[in-house]
Amino acid sequence: MLPAGWDEASPGLYARRSTAEDLTAIVQWALPGVTTDQLAAALLPSFGLETLPEAVGEYESALVTWDLYTFPVEASEPPLTVDLALAETDPATFVVLLQAGPVEHERLHEAVFLPALDALDVLRWGPDLDSAFAADADAAVPTLALEVVETRPHDPAAFTQGLLWHDGRVYESTGQYGASTLREVDAETGAVLRSAPVPEAYFAEGLERVGERLLQLTWKEQVAFVYDLATFEPVGEFSYQGEGWGLCYDGAYLYMSNGSPIITIRDPETFEIAYRGRVTYQGTPVQRLNELECVGDYIYANVWTTNSIVQIDKRDGRVVAVIDASGLLTPDEAEAADVLNGIAYDAEAETFLITGKHWPKLFEVRFVARDG
Repeated sequence: MLPAGWDEASPGLYARRSTAEDLTAIVQWALPGVTTDQLAAALLPSFGLETLPEAVGEYESALVTWDLYTFPVEASEPPLTVDLALAETDPATFVVLLQAGPVEHERLHEAVFLPALDALDVLRWGPDLDSAFAADADAAVPTLALEVVETRPHDPAAFTQGLLWHDGRVYESTGQYGASTLREVDAETGAVLRSAPVPEAYFAEGLERVGERLLQLTWKEQVAFVYDLATFEPVGEFSYQGEGWGLCYDGAYLYMSNGSPIITIRDPETFEIAYRGRVTYQGTPVQRLNELECVGDYIYANVWTTNSIVQIDKRDGRVVAVIDASGLLTPDEAEAADVLNGIAYDAEAETFLITGKHWPKLFEVRFVARDG
């Protein structure tokens, strides 16, 4: 139960205190490896406090139990009052500061968050930390090239939206209204071994495997279909807000893109939001993040309408490398095809499989240093 005066703003994400004025500033963090005691110690000077006062209440969501506080911010002029929700869970510490009233977001950011970052001496993934990454703005981000291991056939009729590798097979989600499918594909020949149609009212998007289930996003329909891996029979659905683009799974969480710089991290069993993070390249948000692949500490993402794949450190959202995937198709093939989209990882071979919408080929590649 929420304490008196609070209402739920987004299931599983945060709560806010109701006021007569509009909520004008929200800042959310996820800080892996930082305890709530460390975080509180870093934040308290901005409130003119040495220790945390008694919480005004507690809120339990599906994944996180928040302690709720209300603080004046003495370091700000004119003074601010913020609502703070604080929680600790594995693998991240969550903090949300909510400012009720007509106060500029930048003032809250400068008065509270940047001093806390300095005190913690960390750079962590959060949707409003662009200033905190300024020190890295001039750091070189390498551009990698592709080493083609093998070129294989791919169905040029497939409007590839999601691609994954499992047990020697390629699984693929294809899009477009009236033509969307879920497929199992022979990795060597490109032959479609199984195909299940998606209802005509849905435009299929990203695809991922969680255990013996396959999860398939839809573009604007706000539904994720759940299938039995062995039979392709539908076994459930998840609902979500906004668009669905790419999806990947790291064994603990699902990571979902929607064409913006924001990656949404979700519980694989309930699909509820655990937290969100913004992806940045030298401090600048990266737009049009599309198909995703989780590999170790990294997320690889196609950037829609480009021939680039970005390697994202999932611990802080920074792009640590850009892969140049241009030049794979001949000029005639490229003219008949659509954009690059589709990335899967073969852990045994330590290679990636990449293709695109209406591409006639699927490429097994490694990402290597670029000559020169």
